[in-house]
Amino acid sequence: MKSMTGYGQASLDKPEYIITWEIKSVNSRFLDFIFKIPYFVHSEQLHWEKIVRSYALRGRIELYLKISIKDENLVNTCFEAAQAQKMIQELQEFAHHLNLEFQPDLNRFFLVAQLWKNQEQELPLQFKADLNLCLEKALQTWDKSREEEGKRLQETIFTYLQQIQKDLAQLEKAIKDNVQSKFAKLKTRIQAILGEIKHNCEEPLLAELALMADKLDVSEEIARLYSHLRSIEELIPLSGIGKKLDFYLQECFREINTCTNKAQNVAVSQLGVNIKSNLEKLREQAQNLE
Repeated sequence: MKSMTGYGQASLDKPEYIITWEIKSVNSRFLDFIFKIPYFVHSEQLHWEKIVRSYALRGRIELYLKISIKDENLVNTCFEAAQAQKMIQELQEFAHHLNLEFQPDLNRFFLVAQLWKNQEQELPLQFKADLNLCLEKALQTWDKSREEEGKRLQETIFTYLQQIQKDLAQLEKAIKDNVQSKFAKLKTRIQAILGEIKHNCEEPLLAELALMADKLDVSEEIARLYSHLRSIEELIPLSGIGKKLDFYLQECFREINTCTNKAQNVAVSQLGVNIKSNLEKLREQAQNLE
């Protein structure tokens, strides 16, 4: 079991450069990437996405890459002077049209990624290998943190499951007593209204009462609820269970709602509220599972 929430970081210090990868992730229905990387390594992003996919199935993953260049010959960077000049010219004309004084701040151009180009299309092979190596180390640290968080979630989920099963056992007993009690009450009330029942009418009447009481029986719903809870227990130690767990929890909510609606009993309703409360807590924890 792994959590979608995690953190990892790794650095690599070479004579020519220092590479630092930082990875953060939170829960998400799908697998989403957010890369914040220097402009001159954008060509490697698709390759890095493939590497990350080998570690994750779901989650919103943010990857930050910081590169400190020690060797100025490593990256052959050029400034798009013609484009920058055209931008300044357009801004000057716009300012003139508004009768405003325009003084361009050239420092701003350091922040415009489109104006900085890497003349060489291919990064040095060793540099690319080190970027990949450092990313793998960061991913391993990140993945380990997700496993540790997953263990904590597993303990919490088992605690909620135990409480749900305990309440369900009480609910099952309350339901059984409820059916017998309702049958006896219905029979007593009808006999009080009709007085003495003729012999030839008693059996059809009792059959009708049994049918009415049977509508209160939710033994099948309880059996399915127990089955879903067992399935959840079997899923917990596995990986990639988030979507399956969501399905079983949805089914659990449906069954317990049916039980409380059909039973028409205060004690059953209260136990149902307790079960639904713990199911909701369990679902909140399950939303962080991959």
